[in-house]
Amino acid sequence: MSLRDSINLAAFTVCAVLAGCSKPAAQPEPKTLVILHHGSPTPAIEAAEKVFQEKYPGTKVLREKDDALANMRKVTDLGKLADIVYTDDYSIIPPVMFPKYADAWIRYAHDEMTIAYAANSKYANEINGDNWYKILQRPDVKWGIADPNAGPDGYFSLGQIMLSNIYYKDNSIFKNLIAANTAITATESGGRYTVDCPENLNPKSARVIIRPDPETLYPMILAGDIDYAFGYMGSVIGEGPAGIKTVKLPAQVNLSDLSLVSSLYNRVTINLFSDKPERKISVTLGAKANGLTIPLNAPNKQAAADYLQIFLGPVGQAALQGVHITPLSPAETNDLSKAPESLRPLLKQGQ
Repeated sequence: MSLRDSINLAAFTVCAVLAGCSKPAAQPEPKTLVILHHGSPTPAIEAAEKVFQEKYPGTKVLREKDDALANMRKVTDLGKLADIVYTDDYSIIPPVMFPKYADAWIRYAHDEMTIAYAANSKYANEINGDNWYKILQRPDVKWGIADPNAGPDGYFSLGQIMLSNIYYKDNSIFKNLIAANTAITATESGGRYTVDCPENLNPKSARVIIRPDPETLYPMILAGDIDYAFGYMGSVIGEGPAGIKTVKLPAQVNLSDLSLVSSLYNRVTINLFSDKPERKISVTLGAKANGLTIPLNAPNKQAAADYLQIFLGPVGQAALQGVHITPLSPAETNDLSKAPESLRPLLKQGQ
């Protein structure tokens, strides 16, 4: 073997050894989009996620479903990092998350309150938008409501019942349905109503069931454990099992009419329990409107904006309509200048 051949062989051997020992180039870790959401917009969130994943395969979507207040407290109290936080009441974003954890909200849809029931519910053939509160007062009827301290599902239901006193001109409705069966109280002054929710709601009757969220109540209707449950139309249709029906309620009661906010809905305020005075939340009723926010410490704000372009667009809107949630087009925000620039064409300044 010639000297040149020996050198070439040695060089080849060294290269082969180095190649065999070298590690493959490190692959970049996939980005993650973390979404905290409640139940009713789930079909629209899933529809937007599918399109997002096809468009941005390098970003992994992690979704966590819980009650609205619980989701926000994960960010404010537990230090959880999230890129988008949804809520079934946009108006509680400021008192819970402003100014440290968020400075803007997006109001993207309206929903309406309803009564859920099934064919096996007592008096199912009788109930309607005029007599539902009378049927729920019958001694052989059992019904359920979400915990108002856990989130909007419950306190909007209390608001619906309080508004019924006004609309049906019957001051006994809230007393007979709520005050007589729980530790929740209400007072009236000058045509305005204040509802107070203590820590222990203390159901006083086996006829009334309180659960953290309404989605757990709907199967109980089909099982015959209860006859009726309060909830949102979007929640009942989007999250309820097959066989659940809904009662169409008047706009003066179902919180769906923007024109009634200042003249009617705002007459009811609901005080939620808090273990600390600085965390106390008082909700003045408005129209039932879903919202979301991108937290100030969101790790992946660009992915959040990319996802929301899909959710706030035709894909998300069509899916919301499919579960009887009315999308706002354009959606609204409290401060257009704080919205991601790519989202501004889909938004308008709200109030």
